[in-house]
Amino acid sequence: MKIYQSWLGAALALIYTCAAVYVVQDELRNTGGGWINLRGMGVVLVTAPSQATFGVVLEWLGVPRVDYSEPGLGGYSQLALHVLVSAAVVYLLGCGIEWATRRWLLPRLVS
Repeated sequence: MKIYQSWLGAALALIYTCAAVYVVQDELRNTGGGWINLRGMGVVLVTAPSQATFGVVLEWLGVPRVDYSEPGLGGYSQLALHVLVSAAVVYLLGCGIEWATRRWLLPRLVS
């Protein structure tokens, strides 16, 4: 079985991973918040593909949710896993865009 390699998918996954790591560390570092505290909202939004798929499986297996005030080793590993799974989803999305472009758009431009 041939694994399709995509430069667009790799570039999008790299950009996503850099942005996600920044958002996660920023959310965990800043403890501010006054009357209302939306701590963890950015992490949930940036890891939404993984939270919607892999997070449901983790909850079904009984893994507790991440405590954003004191994540601990389990919380950090779960966040890293969510970022990696979401990066894989972004890679596959970029791979699909590149495949569709090569399949349908480029043959029309060449001929």
